Amino acid sequence: MRRLACLVALSLMALSLIVPSAGAQQGQTATVMMQDNYFSPANITVPAGTTVTWVHSGNNPHTTTSYDGLWDSGILPGGSGQTFSFTFNTPGTYAYFCRPHEAQGMVGTVTVTAGGAATAQPSMPTTGGPSLVFLPDAALLLGSGILGWTVLRRRSS
Repeated sequence: MRRLACLVALSLMALSLIVPSAGAQQGQTATVMMQDNYFSPANITVPAGTTVTWVHSGNNPHTTTSYDGLWDSGILPGGSGQTFSFTFNTPGTYAYFCRPHEAQGMVGTVTVTAGGAATAQPSMPTTGGPSLVFLPDAALLLGSGILGWTVLRRRSS
C-alpha cells in the first residue's frame, strides 16, 4: 500500500509540472493575402496575442497601413512575396488599408477578441478525432510513472 501511495504522489508531482506548460496558450497566427487591389480575407477575427502576417502575392506594390497609426508596412514591391507581421495584444477592431489602392477599396479590418480561436483561416481542418497536443506530455507522464514504479520495486527487493 505504501508503494502505491508513493507512486501516486510521484505521478501527481510529474503531472503538476507538465500540465501548466501544456495548457499555456501559445501565440496564434493568421494570414492575409495582399492580392492585386484587395486583401483576402479582408476582415478577420482573432484572439488577443495573435500575430497577423500579410503576404504580398500580387503584381502591384501594396502596403498594410492602420488608420490609427499602429502599423505601416511601407511599400512592398509587386511580385516580391514579401511579408509584414503585427501582433495584436489588445481587444478591439482595427481598420487598415493599402495606401496606393485605398480608393479602389483595398481595405480591411482585424477584430481582436479577448480569447478563443481565430476565425480567419484555421491552420488544420477539424477531423473529430482525438487531439494530439497532449501526446508528448502523456508519454512523459507514463514514463515517469514507470520509472517511479521501477525505483520503488527495487527498493522493496
